[in-house]
Amino acid sequence: MNIRQLQFFYRAACTGNFSLTAREHGVTVQAVSKSMHELEEELGGTLFVREGRGMRLTPLGETLFEPARRVAEGVTSIEQAAASWQDGTVTRGDLRLALVTPPFSKHEFICGIVAHLMARSLGVETSLSVRVGDDALASLRAGALDALFTIGRLDAPGCVCTQIGTVTPGVFLGRHHPLRGRRRITFADLAPYPVLWNDRIDGFNETVVVTCRKAGLTSPLVHVDTNEEVVDFLENRDGCIMGVYLKALSILPFATMHDLDPADAPAVPVCLTLLEGTRRPEVERLDQFCRNEFSLLKRLLSSEGSVTGY
Repeated sequence: MNIRQLQFFYRAACTGNFSLTAREHGVTVQAVSKSMHELEEELGGTLFVREGRGMRLTPLGETLFEPARRVAEGVTSIEQAAASWQDGTVTRGDLRLALVTPPFSKHEFICGIVAHLMARSLGVETSLSVRVGDDALASLRAGALDALFTIGRLDAPGCVCTQIGTVTPGVFLGRHHPLRGRRRITFADLAPYPVLWNDRIDGFNETVVVTCRKAGLTSPLVHVDTNEEVVDFLENRDGCIMGVYLKALSILPFATMHDLDPADAPAVPVCLTLLEGTRRPEVERLDQFCRNEFSLLKRLLSSEGSVTGY
């Protein structure tokens, strides 16, 4: 067993995808797959259950996840400390940002557009990626990320969470859902139907689902992990997925985003999360830009794509 194997395992567990893990580490998918096979042989059991294009952790994988996370975060911290010592100070002048959400329709395209807009406005090279909560927060604390954007408030020790705007929630329905023909949907309409929940996502911050439940949503929650389970949830179980209401999310004819009745729909905060303490000038400029120009970013997202809870 070696550190590289544990890093690969941790990222694969976070992303549910060997391809994304390989891309992040600058290696081939075959290299990641080989490392995981060797790790499984050494541990004497399988770590992932492959399901179509996705995968989920086995009981052994779930047991290994937390120790592997600590190793991966520790390596990142060591690398950051070594870089700071060699330079005498942290001289990085770019911005590395993350939108805390699972991957969504056209997310790479959307992140690229938003990063380009920020880079032009701030005069700073900027990158924006999609990351899952705990992984994103660990990278922020390790210095690998400069800021997090969350849909819903985040309460994390050592961090400052600032609301920069709000978005309107909607509901994502499959093509055979009984409510699909409704123009606007109320919480009472949704009450008999299950709503998707994921502990790693909805347990991290006050997501759209959490906010809606505080506002009166009473639908039963169903835990879903993999992409295949999401498809089955929408197609065969009359399931609902709460997300930000942006019509471009619809994947016709498979699924569409629907408007919630304004009498029910709460305003969901969009927040910028930074570490407490002294910040680089680039990060301070980012803070001011987000506070002042969120409406511009919101219009851009509304015209180009959408973010869901999943």
